[in-house]
Amino acid sequence: MPSIWVESLQHEFEAALDLLAAAVNACPGNLWQAPMWEVPGDLFGPAPNGPDGVPVTDPEARRALVQRRSAPWSVAWHALECLDYDLAGEFAPWTPPPPFAGNPHWQLTSLRRAWAPAEILAYGEYCRGRVRTTLATLTDDLAARPLPPAHRYAGQPHARVITEACLHTVEHAAQVGQFGQLARG
Repeated sequence: MPSIWVESLQHEFEAALDLLAAAVNACPGNLWQAPMWEVPGDLFGPAPNGPDGVPVTDPEARRALVQRRSAPWSVAWHALECLDYDLAGEFAPWTPPPPFAGNPHWQLTSLRRAWAPAEILAYGEYCRGRVRTTLATLTDDLAARPLPPAHRYAGQPHARVITEACLHTVEHAAQVGQFGQLARG
């Protein structure tokens, strides 16, 4: 039987993933690829690679490419990829499921197309299963393990990063949800 803490965390992850799914489902199609906020033009460097692998130097084309970072599809993808990665914690090899495998979010300018809502929702369900599997085996000793040097939060206890991943998912679900609500008036 899991501890009350793990059981409570499971409940919060379910709520976070439900919130993200609801935000994705409610986002109007005409806004799915629209930027929710202005992204700094140099976020990916002065000439990020486009989908064809060629650096994009035209200012308008570069702006459009960089602004994808704040579109609902991209923000939802980012939330799920971070959750998936943080559940693994660099304790074992990690690869997201198809079609996301081989397309890391930090290389989003090279992606040929926006992910469809159905793809994001499927990734959310995949992450829901990963949460259940991870939490089902989470002991106090495993939760206390410091993350390996390869992880962006190296040295932090895995439990802290897992907990923060839940909050991170809620944060981005709220952004996507609010954007869709504002658009509907």
